[in-house]
Amino acid sequence: MLDAIARQLGEHLQRDDADACFLLIDPLLREPFPEDWPPVAAANVWEVPIKHPSVSGTQRPRLIRLDARNVALLEASVAGAVEEQRMPTVEAARGFSIGGWLWLGSPADPSQLARHLARCMQLRVGPGGTSRLIRWHDRRVLEWMWPALSDEQRSRLLGPIRAWTVLDRRNRLVTYRTNSERQPGALSLTATQWVHGGLNETVQDLLRGWMSFANELPADYLAQAHSAAIAVDAAGVTHRQDRTLMAAYLFQVHLRLLDHPRVQSAVTKAIAGETTLAQALEDIPDPEGWNRIRDELNRSGRQAGIDTDRDIRHG
Repeated sequence: MLDAIARQLGEHLQRDDADACFLLIDPLLREPFPEDWPPVAAANVWEVPIKHPSVSGTQRPRLIRLDARNVALLEASVAGAVEEQRMPTVEAARGFSIGGWLWLGSPADPSQLARHLARCMQLRVGPGGTSRLIRWHDRRVLEWMWPALSDEQRSRLLGPIRAWTVLDRRNRLVTYRTNSERQPGALSLTATQWVHGGLNETVQDLLRGWMSFANELPADYLAQAHSAAIAVDAAGVTHRQDRTLMAAYLFQVHLRLLDHPRVQSAVTKAIAGETTLAQALEDIPDPEGWNRIRDELNRSGRQAGIDTDRDIRHG
């Protein structure tokens, strides 16, 4: 798998030699490579000059120029992207450091690209509002927000970038690009999009819970996690461990699990501090209790005209 991904990127580098490729890294929680490692030390590097109190100078994102000859760095970036999402518990603690591969046409101006990314990563909430950091260099953020952006916003986000390639949670390369002409003006988000962005943390907790038992996520994993996240937030499940646990039940039993009175009662007890969520859910007999809950939700779904054939039973 690693060889196939690296080969695909390498072929792009060799085929489109007029394009410039930059590896975007995020050292907020850790450095993806030793800085004195020869393939990194020999490459040209540009810092993305974001200024935010939560990000020190050494934690700023960086752009590393990639060329077809630097095979070791290309392969290491692919291996790093795969490895950092292999273990959900490790990901939760250490985050992602590989932000993707950015393709620019010739002539490329890396300093201009770095400044453009910095502007897009520091956006104001509404006219005259406070400045917030939005971490496009974390590919989980880019994947989550991209569908919510208009064509104009996508064009403003990409700016001089022809294509932004990342690895998704199924270890497949996904490329973000736009057919629209480059739009003048600064990127901004609507109030609804900021709310959407705020849901991302819950979505990622649920995806990690799902990945803890699933051999592979389905193609529409993001849409399913979105629906589940809305339900989990509405139920008041706020602790990250509880959200990850809830995901295991949601995706193995039924996506509308939190609509069932028995599960609602278990969550209510946990929120009130009468017991832990894990214990409250364990008190439901397995498998007969969960099978009954699934059957009842399927019946109620059919009566309401809801598609009940999409139960997730991975693992």
